[in-house]
Amino acid sequence: MKCRFVLGSLFLALGCVTVFAQTDDLPRHGAIGLAVGAAKISEPEDAKTNPVTVKSVVPGGAGEAAGLRVGDILREVDGAPVPTSAEFVRIIGSHLAGDPLSIRLIRDGSEVTTTVILRPRPFETSADAEVLYSSVSANGAKRRVIITRPKSAGRYPAVLLIAGLGCYSVDGELMRKDGYGPILSALTKRNFVTMRVEKPGEGDSEGPPCTDIKATADLEVAGYVAGLRALKGYDFVDPGKVYIFAHSLGPLLGALVLPQESVQGMIAAETVGRSWFEYGLENVRRQAALLGEPFDQIDADTRAHEVCAHHFYVDRETSGAVAKLGPECAAMIRSYAGVPSTYMQQIGDINLGIQWKQVDVPVLVIYGTSDPVTSADEGRYLTGIINSFHPGRATYVEIAGMGHDFNRYASQAEYMTRARSSSPHPYDDEFVAVVVNWLEKQSGS
Repeated sequence: MKCRFVLGSLFLALGCVTVFAQTDDLPRHGAIGLAVGAAKISEPEDAKTNPVTVKSVVPGGAGEAAGLRVGDILREVDGAPVPTSAEFVRIIGSHLAGDPLSIRLIRDGSEVTTTVILRPRPFETSADAEVLYSSVSANGAKRRVIITRPKSAGRYPAVLLIAGLGCYSVDGELMRKDGYGPILSALTKRNFVTMRVEKPGEGDSEGPPCTDIKATADLEVAGYVAGLRALKGYDFVDPGKVYIFAHSLGPLLGALVLPQESVQGMIAAETVGRSWFEYGLENVRRQAALLGEPFDQIDADTRAHEVCAHHFYVDRETSGAVAKLGPECAAMIRSYAGVPSTYMQQIGDINLGIQWKQVDVPVLVIYGTSDPVTSADEGRYLTGIINSFHPGRATYVEIAGMGHDFNRYASQAEYMTRARSSSPHPYDDEFVAVVVNWLEKQSGS
């Protein structure tokens, strides 16, 4: 069996150039100025057969100053092993600017050890807005908040971004040409205020690491609730025109946020509508079929996943205990992108019917037809839940050819094999237009 959940992506490209932005006194975390990934990008990472490798070195960055080179195989950081790119990101992100780190690596077959002095992560900039770095307090810990503010005086509609599953920072998204970058850029150009709240322990945020058992879904949600309350208090925000844009697992978190802090609408993009237990079973079946497995094996895969999921979600065993049950279960746990059992089991407990029954706001549900991570049925089911309690409040929209990452693909199968493809997959401009147009219509902009 192969569990193939792909609810987020990870690419480390920590820059080195410091620019000025309005910020608070929350300490800035460090950047190493490297892009890293598996030696063979088309195959799963493995410390022995496909190790974490330096893919590029940012000119003038901390990595270049320490003599790191493209092709270096990363083995340890301060004595801690580096089994995956995600773990390397986590280790680097947990340190402050100025911290020295010992890096053990393999270069041309020989072992090398060097010391890297981390530099401050670069602040975002925008030609269309002022970028503010602030923080909110959630359960006694500060969470980094990044806001874009229109340059002209006035009160503007605002959008809170809730990202998908995984342990990663959303600091720097505005500067990207993929991911959430084009959405944030389009909204800033149209004079929307935008806000991002870092996950616990990610970016500059305090709190337990995202991988820690204390880093629950409820703790992540507490940061979004605090962010919304702060957003409504800014003198450049119209508190009656605040919205949520949520992606992948994000709309499930949004469903937990809304009963605690009201907004005027939400966009739920590439998400699920059923319980996580049911979704997982169907996801295994769907993706195995896309990869061309014979139907007897597909059925065996799905049955094996049910056993793993029962131990995890029903019997509430820990990630470590479930992973030991066999390779199928270990693959399921890996698909959760490093978040702890406490987090995923809270996700598994969410009853979307109960959550949406409490909340009456307009909702736009978006599904891209080249996305095999979820399905049209999931999007339609979520739309049906909302409209059953609040008729006409949810609208379902399909975007032909869009994948889970908002890029364009010829098919769901092409999305599944994208790592082995050299074909370009441009960002879906129609998606950006649908999002912006809906928000402008709702806000009267």
